[in-house]
Amino acid sequence: MGHDEAVLADDDDDDWRHTLQMLLEGDGHRALSASSAEEAMSVIATHRPICALLDLHMPGVSGAELARRIRSQHGTDMVLIVLTGSVEDTDQDDAERAGVDYVLHKPLDMKRLRGILPRVS
Repeated sequence: MGHDEAVLADDDDDDWRHTLQMLLEGDGHRALSASSAEEAMSVIATHRPICALLDLHMPGVSGAELARRIRSQHGTDMVLIVLTGSVEDTDQDDAERAGVDYVLHKPLDMKRLRGILPRVS
């Protein structure tokens, strides 16, 4: 099954997740939403988005562990971006070891994110 031209926003903070969805949609992306690792895995299995934005610090399963699961089940063709408010190098190292392509810090630099995401035609 091929990729859906969509971007998944996975964050347990409802306000931030909805804001991120609006920003993505404003840039022409089809934004998918999840509020937990389990929901994210279900959305990915159904829609195969081209990119997933994962909150690093989620209750239960962390963004790094979720990235490991995504890589294990879906390979490396989906761009994985972890968003974090943490300044701890160990958090970034853990995310990178998990197979994350990019680590972006909150507050989010939309110009940097736009440079990473696939262009919408």
